[in-house]
Amino acid sequence: MAATSSRRHGDRLSALPDATLARVLCHLPTGEAVRSSVLSRRWRNVHAAVPVVSLADSKRGGRGRICSQPVCFEHQVTSALICRDPAAPIRALRIDVFHPTWSLLDQWIAIALKSGAEEVDVEVRYHNSYSRHRLCPSAPHEGASADFSYQRMGRFVTAPRHIFRSVALRRLRLTSWTLDLPSGDAPAFVSLEALALKRIMAPRGALQRLLSGCTRLKDLTLEQCPTATEATVASAHLQNFTMVCCHKATRVVLDTLCLRRLRYRGSLPPDTLFSIANHASITAVTVDICEDIGEKTPSEVGTIAKLISLCTNLTFLHLSLRPEMALCRYVCTGVLRGLTRLRQLELRGCLKYKVKKIRFVGYRGHRFERILAKFLLSKAQVLDEISVSMATGRKDEVEKELTSWRCNSRARITCA
Repeated sequence: MAATSSRRHGDRLSALPDATLARVLCHLPTGEAVRSSVLSRRWRNVHAAVPVVSLADSKRGGRGRICSQPVCFEHQVTSALICRDPAAPIRALRIDVFHPTWSLLDQWIAIALKSGAEEVDVEVRYHNSYSRHRLCPSAPHEGASADFSYQRMGRFVTAPRHIFRSVALRRLRLTSWTLDLPSGDAPAFVSLEALALKRIMAPRGALQRLLSGCTRLKDLTLEQCPTATEATVASAHLQNFTMVCCHKATRVVLDTLCLRRLRYRGSLPPDTLFSIANHASITAVTVDICEDIGEKTPSEVGTIAKLISLCTNLTFLHLSLRPEMALCRYVCTGVLRGLTRLRQLELRGCLKYKVKKIRFVGYRGHRFERILAKFLLSKAQVLDEISVSMATGRKDEVEKELTSWRCNSRARITCA
């Protein structure tokens, strides 16, 4: 009876059309998608129509470890691109590769673009450990710097020219490449909406020429790009801008009226770093200062307050300073009063070791109030005083509960 019922209902997933199964498999790495071919004859050729090629090279370290890999990664990528259904286009190419054959790397990208790829994400790793170090003068490793060492200048592989002429490309992410566009060769990104550049060498103004050709850009990320000293983003569609550890940047012009989210991580910015056409459109700001501001003057730290205060319609603010958030209390108190629409505030690094007094006003002991109180009291390790203004009775019960939650057993609790 059970066997009859099983045959009647069958495998619902396998009963789906090929196109639907291919969309399911596109959420898996390509290696996992190929392994689905052993499930049954129904799945044998489904992986050949998956529109995403996503592979990550597991090799790490120096040259001595390369030959220990059971399967050649370059062969995997080449097979994934060539051994496909000819009628199935490649919509996304995502590769994390360790020191590949450069001619093959160009061919992989060319095949994807010729197939009409809308997304290209290629991260290149190199033999030297320096290529994995964060380009930040405050980084913990020895010899931390905001720029590449002179021995490594020009050592990154050059991005192929045909990648900048694609009319179908909508999302592009490049890590550890060199951009070398000739002066008269302006890229024609008529469809590009998202651009992320990390650890890019862009000599002779190549970065600015690239940005000038992205007329429909909505999302831009620049991370650890020492040559990004001055940048003008003229796209009127830009909504998200992220700049991470571009410590040599001196001027960034965002000539858009619809910017929604701004994220900055780096040293204390000068007043002249950002030129934003419309601060009022920004609803989310993240500021993470990675340098030690312990000896900075209030006027130097005040540049952060000025940037935030101009964004009068903020609903989200994340602020992180080092070594402690207490150094920016005058920044917070002065700025937050003007942010009348703020709904979410994140102050990183102040609760655990700096908060000494917490006051609850109008405490009723409702579910969400108790969740918040438990979280705060269980994390504040140097808390001295807990003051509770009750909206209802049950003082003894509330005091007993709060006492059980406190991380610091010496913290005094007062209920009134």
